[in-house]
Amino acid sequence: MDTRFGPKRRTLPCFTAVSTNMLVLLAATALLPHQARAAEWPSAYIRALPDDAFAAIETAPGGRRLRHLPHHDHTGALDPPHLRSALARWHQVKWRDPAAAAAARAHLDAHRSALRAASGRAGGEADGTTGP
Repeated sequence: MDTRFGPKRRTLPCFTAVSTNMLVLLAATALLPHQARAAEWPSAYIRALPDDAFAAIETAPGGRRLRHLPHHDHTGALDPPHLRSALARWHQVKWRDPAAAAAARAHLDAHRSALRAASGRAGGEADGTTGP
């Protein structure tokens, strides 16, 4: 056996690392409860939302409004999956004003507390939100 280029490896032609990772991802998403996944809102829908649907609104130097973390639908009703998403993405926002960041976090935490109280569970098991 010629070993000048290293030992020969057997690989399965139909399963590569990419396809194996994709199978794991698909299996993991199939196991999630349907409530844990938020329906993706199109950007046109988000643009049409009223300002009250967002956790915070900042103003850029050019006067452009920066609306962060939508979590209410167009009717004004709280959307629990998008609330969970906003809580998870809160730290990823590039905040212009630290006070707006603190106010947004307090706003989202108040919604999470209200959901927990409505479900009758203090740990957040019913709404899927956990943490501080």
